[in-house]
Amino acid sequence: MLALHGGPAVLSQPGPHFVWPVITEQTRQAVNHQLDRTVSIYDRSGIFKEFEDDFARYQGAQYALVTNSGTSALFGIYEGLGLGPEDEVICADYSFFATSGPLIYLGVRPVFCDVDQNGNLDPDDLALLVSPRTRAVVVTHMWGVPCEMDRIGEICARNGIALIEDCSHAHGARFKGRLVGTFGVASAWSLQAQKLVTGGEGGIITTSDQEIYVRAQLQGQYNKRCREEIDKDHPLYGYALTGFGLKLRAHPLAIAMAAEQFGNLDRWIAQKSEFAARFDTALGEYEFISIPRTQDTSPSWYAYTFRFDPAIAGIDRDLFVKALYAEGLREIDIPNSMRPVSDLALFSDPGRAMPRLRHFAAPEGRMNRSNPKSREYWASAIKLPVWAFPEDDGLVGKYIEGLTKVCDAIRAGQLRN
Repeated sequence: MLALHGGPAVLSQPGPHFVWPVITEQTRQAVNHQLDRTVSIYDRSGIFKEFEDDFARYQGAQYALVTNSGTSALFGIYEGLGLGPEDEVICADYSFFATSGPLIYLGVRPVFCDVDQNGNLDPDDLALLVSPRTRAVVVTHMWGVPCEMDRIGEICARNGIALIEDCSHAHGARFKGRLVGTFGVASAWSLQAQKLVTGGEGGIITTSDQEIYVRAQLQGQYNKRCREEIDKDHPLYGYALTGFGLKLRAHPLAIAMAAEQFGNLDRWIAQKSEFAARFDTALGEYEFISIPRTQDTSPSWYAYTFRFDPAIAGIDRDLFVKALYAEGLREIDIPNSMRPVSDLALFSDPGRAMPRLRHFAAPEGRMNRSNPKSREYWASAIKLPVWAFPEDDGLVGKYIEGLTKVCDAIRAGQLRN
């Protein structure tokens, strides 16, 4: 009998069942070591240099630049490309708002593209949206499952537009064996607390384009770093002391933590992939559930997000989740921060909040267009954490037991609205 109907719950262990990041003794030692060195770095030295070098080497990029957030990392790339009010950038409609938020701040028009079955930017819709004003496409590898990078890259190359990757969910993920973050002119990662590589807060840019690197530095790394790294013959060297007026530097303690965490990334992904495969096997047999499609990809499994079809199941998503909660599966989540961002006031009416954008009006049907698949994905998505340690095997087993118990009850007609 379902716990919702008075039966015993599958899992009685009190929560939380998933804690991230995992702070080990090695993490504490790394942060304490940095405390003894310095808590402010003005140039490209110390832990900044160490982490940037390691990350750039891992990604096969010429340059890396740490920032105070993933949002600032994207902001730096957009500034690095010199984007402005006459430009459009195509973004996925289903995303976290930070992917496209900095574009609004710069007065750039985001054009929201519909998504595919994984909530990623749909190449078919992208091909229809490119216009003479399109300067770039930014993809977000949602939930750590890579976008269709060969098709997206081909569209960008054919039209002569820049490809940017937001890899904030996708540290270490691969498309056809190739790391995400290596397909475009520049890529950004968040180092926020829930990310696979985390410093609590922080971000990092990689690029092999020197001009993007220089401009991204000037946007938020003023004075010592810019004066040391930018060639004195560069046309923008005269701005090295002040940069472009902003301070977006990372905190050394955050980067010390991220550098220690980074060394575990590939091991964590390998374990996450084993657990995700077990979720696939358990959930893939139910006709009212769509599991992530991962052909040609090696996801990083920031989360395992599947879709629930109430029309086939005969119950709504909220009741399904309520039944799972009753079984003790307290980490099940309906994600709402990731949503159709074109609905948000920041994008539909930016001028009301920021008077400098009162003139901001997108061409009809482009920025505020309807994206039905984005809304369908948002209305059907359910998120599971993906554990990263072998000792979590028993807990994963209990979650699978609870999921299958409720799904079997739906099939048997034992759960109805």
